[in-house]
Amino acid sequence: MHEVLAELGVRADLLAPQQLSELDELGYCRFDRFLSPDQVAAALADVEIRLRESGRQGGTLHLRGLLEAGMVFDAFWLRPHLLAAVRHQLGPEFRISEMHYRASTPDHGGQALHIDTIDRAGPGRWQVCNAVVALTDFTADNGATRVVPGSHLDHGFVPPHGHDDHPDQVTLVGAAGTCWLFNSHLWHSGTKNETGQIRHAVLTRFQRRGAAALLDTSPSDGTIERLGSAAYLLM
Repeated sequence: MHEVLAELGVRADLLAPQQLSELDELGYCRFDRFLSPDQVAAALADVEIRLRESGRQGGTLHLRGLLEAGMVFDAFWLRPHLLAAVRHQLGPEFRISEMHYRASTPDHGGQALHIDTIDRAGPGRWQVCNAVVALTDFTADNGATRVVPGSHLDHGFVPPHGHDDHPDQVTLVGAAGTCWLFNSHLWHSGTKNETGQIRHAVLTRFQRRGAAALLDTSPSDGTIERLGSAAYLLM
């Protein structure tokens, strides 16, 4: 996979030293202006159509299978600096396994702190990481993701009861178009949307090859043709 990543422009020097230390020590890092305002608007327009066609409304909204949804969503994962961060966490033998939209509607979206794998693993053995891209501003009260920095390294971590806060938790706040990559062994969750507006986001799951997939997809011929052989090999 070294050759595949090199063909996609992935280099070790794409990440700032601070981002590397944050990934290792905190379990997540941030990419400002990951999407342009035009890219955010295009994605929201596409999502609105899909939600209307699906008839889904209320609660926490979900749309899965966005890897197959067309080029508007390719920019959410096919980015050299994001892939460099994924490689730093998982090593070169990784693949993208799922992309989905998650939106917290008013008074919904809260979750208990959790990890996305039963294996807590450790440095050099991480199995899964996720990129979350904000399609609206993430604020402290609109259902943004919360994380407990460093909890991926604490095998004795005990989460609070139910949806309760943890004293060390951090809420990921930032403008629409911001992306965070977090180690999925990090304790994290969505929070309750206390505003009157929907909080839109897209999450992309990457996993070490050989790790058990929660959801798995096989790209269509059209997707393979659109992305090219190098990107296809990451799927």
